[in-house]
Amino acid sequence: MRAGTEVAALRRWHDPHAVPYELDLLTRLTGGGLDLPWRLRGPAEREGAVWTLHDWVPGDSAPREDARARGRWLADLHGRWAAVLLPEDRPGFPDGLAVLHDPSSDALLDAHEAARPGWVGLLRAHLHAARAATAHVRARPRRLIHGDFTPWNLRVQNGQWTGLLDLEFTRPADPLADFALVWRGAHDDVIHGYADVRPLSVEDRALIPALWWAHLLTGALHDLRAGTRDDGWTARMLARRSPLMGALGAALPGVRYSGAL
Repeated sequence: MRAGTEVAALRRWHDPHAVPYELDLLTRLTGGGLDLPWRLRGPAEREGAVWTLHDWVPGDSAPREDARARGRWLADLHGRWAAVLLPEDRPGFPDGLAVLHDPSSDALLDAHEAARPGWVGLLRAHLHAARAATAHVRARPRRLIHGDFTPWNLRVQNGQWTGLLDLEFTRPADPLADFALVWRGAHDDVIHGYADVRPLSVEDRALIPALWWAHLLTGALHDLRAGTRDDGWTARMLARRSPLMGALGAALPGVRYSGAL
């Protein structure tokens, strides 16, 4: 919205239940040194929807070709948010490691295997491989993560990262879970750039691909429960292999899915 020289963003909430959670997040993040879509007015109900008015976040999207810079900026974000008081767990976002080791995940796959053997076989192979890779993991740190640190959610001015959009996936989680939608099993320079700023342990590097698969499996299992199907994105993402996957990628070297979803 524009009024003279003033610019603001009017948001229509698709999930009204998320409004209190995200507005609380903005309060917790005040003073962090980044431009965020700070709330100006609202929430208010109009025409059967919930609306809020926010500051316009200046800048351009981050260049997609500079993955290493995005990795450094993600490390910077984790440093900025390390001391933020954590909110309660976000509804609808189960812990990735819990999903991998939940017996109900196996039961759900068993229930759908006869109807969709190829798809269930692909999911089961990745579930078991990620489960084996994380069997030794016990306590992990929990921090506030952004959850969708993609180029279009970053704002850059004069080559400097200055702002951030979209808190729809922001929540307490293992910091490594923030790699899921920024690395996506392919953009290895993101991890290299992150490690330039915040070194990653051997365990960290082993967990990143397992948590990426956990992210994909969480969505796939949700779709099975709901009786819905995506457009093939999950299968394409599961098929990705990176040298940084190490033993986990080698465990399923030739797995591909070409059947109907």
